[in-house]
Amino acid sequence: MVSVFSTDDALSLRRAFELVKWVILCCVVSQPSSADELNLEYKVKAAYLYNFTKFITWPEKASPTFNICIIGHDPFGSLLSPLESKTVQEKPIRLFKFDAPKQAKDCDIVYFDNPEQRADLALPGVLLVGSLKKSLTVSSEPFFAESGGMIGFALDDGKVKLHLNLKALKQSGFNVSAKLIEVATLVEGSEHE
Repeated sequence: MVSVFSTDDALSLRRAFELVKWVILCCVVSQPSSADELNLEYKVKAAYLYNFTKFITWPEKASPTFNICIIGHDPFGSLLSPLESKTVQEKPIRLFKFDAPKQAKDCDIVYFDNPEQRADLALPGVLLVGSLKKSLTVSSEPFFAESGGMIGFALDDGKVKLHLNLKALKQSGFNVSAKLIEVATLVEGSEHE
């Protein structure tokens, strides 16, 4: 068999083919799936839930544990489980999952996933935390902090941003570090808080 390509041409063609394979492979691998993006989003949110304990001071409470409660669907899956090996204010962290806010007793952080499962709504669009007054209320629900919640997670260009409602935090006796305020967007809560 006679080759129409010289050895140099065949080597160049092989290198070009290998380069094309790598470019295609890199494009396929570097395109994160929406599941990967969602997983990363909730990893960041889980880290925030824990790190809030470093930048927020809770009112005194006689509970032997520091309780993080998820109300409604749990979007974190097992991402929060490692927190149970940590402590806050020398208290072990415990995780609880509830269907409704009324079940959430003695929670230090309450994360609302489902907008329908928010604490008692007296007026449309206004969140009243009622029995959760000594709990840090957090959600990914749009306008959560603006509706009376304390901290809202907002996505901006694929990045998790914080919306802080300082009025709601202070009314419930929380002290927030200037470092946390610095990395957050301050929002005004509703006048019905």
